[in-house]
Amino acid sequence: MPVYSPTAVEDPDTVACPVVGMAIDTREHASDWHAHRRTQLLYQVEGGVTLYLADRVGQLAPLQAAWLPAGCVHRTAMHGTFAYRSLYFDVSVYPDLPREPRILDVNPLLREMIVRITHWPSDRALDAPRARLVGALLDELAAAPTAPLHLPMPRDRRLAPIARELLENPACPLSIDDWGRRVGASGRTLARMFLAETGLPFTRWRAQCRLLTARARLAEGASVTEVAHAVGYASDSAFIAMYRRAYGEPPGRRRRRRDSLP
Repeated sequence: MPVYSPTAVEDPDTVACPVVGMAIDTREHASDWHAHRRTQLLYQVEGGVTLYLADRVGQLAPLQAAWLPAGCVHRTAMHGTFAYRSLYFDVSVYPDLPREPRILDVNPLLREMIVRITHWPSDRALDAPRARLVGALLDELAAAPTAPLHLPMPRDRRLAPIARELLENPACPLSIDDWGRRVGASGRTLARMFLAETGLPFTRWRAQCRLLTARARLAEGASVTEVAHAVGYASDSAFIAMYRRAYGEPPGRRRRRRDSLP
């Protein structure tokens, strides 16, 4: 299987095969904004990935994959040591692929099919057995549990820097009134605008932001205590309660699943 660095990757939009796979193993990396003419399936093997779309942010962890339709403008920030496998589908050959970005859970069968396809040469057409495997893969993807990329980003010039700062530093303790004094608007005005642009109250948006960061840090192997402090909680118990309310399980269980990955 070809394993590339992010700066030496063959352009998947120019190869002959209608489905091409790539394997990337490297350390911390951030891509520029870009889009592909092909639909991309980005499967995270190790580490955490923050995925940015024009109006949304998502967090990708091991055992998950991002579905990025052809033409979807995006960028990624990959943290620590990471590994991912990407498949690219020619939409002229597969015109009925889903057209909305989403995050999918990857079961063991899907994982093995993704890895198998990354072994294939990119300079030849699919023979019948490979075409059948791609068909089976697409059937499995259609049945996989999905989640939306669920942190909407505000675009207003006063709100956008607040959102960016909280993504970079989710432990930031500033209230909406504190932010208002920084950007020259009342806290009430900012709260109203945040709700109008994202569909979420400011406090709930910030909580979602912290959850995204927490899941990424847990996927990287950080302890519950480290993660709790990184996202602004003074005690483990408060963080665990928040996480359990959101996901129905304690954060330590996600870390144990990460440690059990093959």
